[in-house]
Amino acid sequence: MSNNILTIKEYFDNKTFAIPHYQRGYKWSAKEKDEDKSSVHFFCESIKNAYINNKKADYFIEAVTVVQENKTAPIILVDGQQRTTTLYLIFIVLGDFDFLKDVILDYKIRKDSDEYLKYLLASEGKIESNTTVQDIFYFNEAIETIKDIFNEFLNDSGFKKFIKNNVKLLFNTIPASKAVNTFIALNGLKAIMKDEELIKSDILIQSSRPLFEISGTIDREEEFGFEWKINEDRGRLARNWDKWLYWWNQQEVRDYFGIGDRHPLYFLLVTYWKIESEDSKKSFDFQNFKNEFISSPRDAKNHFEGLRKLQKTFEDLYNNPESFNLMGIILKTSNSKEEALHSFLDKKNESKLAFSEYAKWSLVNATHLEIINNTKEINSKTNKEHLIKMEKAISAIDLLNEKFVYWDENDAEYNDSRKEFTFRFLMYLNLLEDTNLKRKFDFSIWNNRSLEHIYPKSKKSNLDFEKTEFQEGSIHCIGNLVLLYGKDNSAFGAKDFEDKKQVYFNTGKGLEFKSRNLIHTLSVFANSEWDTKDILANKKKTINILKAQYGIN
Repeated sequence: MSNNILTIKEYFDNKTFAIPHYQRGYKWSAKEKDEDKSSVHFFCESIKNAYINNKKADYFIEAVTVVQENKTAPIILVDGQQRTTTLYLIFIVLGDFDFLKDVILDYKIRKDSDEYLKYLLASEGKIESNTTVQDIFYFNEAIETIKDIFNEFLNDSGFKKFIKNNVKLLFNTIPASKAVNTFIALNGLKAIMKDEELIKSDILIQSSRPLFEISGTIDREEEFGFEWKINEDRGRLARNWDKWLYWWNQQEVRDYFGIGDRHPLYFLLVTYWKIESEDSKKSFDFQNFKNEFISSPRDAKNHFEGLRKLQKTFEDLYNNPESFNLMGIILKTSNSKEEALHSFLDKKNESKLAFSEYAKWSLVNATHLEIINNTKEINSKTNKEHLIKMEKAISAIDLLNEKFVYWDENDAEYNDSRKEFTFRFLMYLNLLEDTNLKRKFDFSIWNNRSLEHIYPKSKKSNLDFEKTEFQEGSIHCIGNLVLLYGKDNSAFGAKDFEDKKQVYFNTGKGLEFKSRNLIHTLSVFANSEWDTKDILANKKKTINILKAQYGIN
């Protein structure tokens, strides 16, 4: 790729601009839903304001990406069709016909559009308003908008000079071999080409085509009707796709699903692939998706509708507090998020587990196959067959039942998984409280966590765990720990129980104390006192709750 900065005059000195076959029609004068201004309006307003603010300053518009084999060859507009056409119409409105006399906007793929642009130049901007051709309709709308915005500058030669010499763009040239892929990438996410963009391009093209071949001879009016309908359908489908993209691109959604560097629609498309693909051995990629789902207009329409329904399901699950909370556990802990989502969203799967069942097993690191298949193995101690997922749950809860889960001062080989399971289970208990209140749990705690000692560890000598009835407890056992959001840890410090209660319940200050929303944590600080017996009682209570969740005797 090569880049040059060109003035609009230098850009138009290239003379011939070709609109390739994969470009859609001119639509910049169309208003988006919920918008009262078009792209033409914003484009012209920005140029007008730049001229008013400083007639001598340079003003840059967005870059164009083109194919140009040599300096005298026509420019193929890969990305920049709408801007170039709008600039052409601006000079029509400003009456600079001499400037345009050698400029060719080659719309030969749309014969009527091509002829109308030539007519506008020849007739010096005279509009033919009686039209059924979509491009011409939007050309005319753009001209009216340009006239309204530039009305006070129509006879201002300085304004024309400003646009030609001070308005500039970045002129990117690419090899012809990369044109189509670059077009799809630029019109998808302005990012590197991925399978998901290829899927978007093909499914939109196929879905907007007629389900039948047009046979025989049709008159011009019918031809216009078909063209208009195809463009409208493609636009409608593209708006649906863009709405999905907007939803998945919200930061809270990206964080919740753990999208990371993946394409925002990855989980929508891969889940649909796993649900609908007839060959489970085939991997998810563009060619397989295209061959199976986009082989004809009818297939494309059906699968686009299937994607729309699946997207609605994702949004419904996300908006419902119970499914949001339990699915959140799965997304954070599952060894295969793709398989987990598939198992829940596949309506053909009659044996699928409830979210609550899957979530609790995922929490103890049971794999997807161990969960759904009830995989068994021989226990080496009992020589009996046991469910692997149950063994993992028993092992995790046994770790939590030890005297030291936060830190074992006597154990040089301290098992850090105790601390991880302590966090997970305390999070789970808080999440269950939120679910009962029909409230979404805040999963930002996953990467912003803190385990807080209720009775400060700096004052552990004041507690007596030597008595027989208290020997199962310690300052570092699960009974003396609560979950906090990480940044709240410093507010507690080494304070004693009463002072920590004051911090927790004092709503008159420190309103940013996020951990106040943790209901299970709050319930602990609701105790009137906190000593050895309370710590041990809380430990037993917590272990019993968790055993009940897993059906452990």
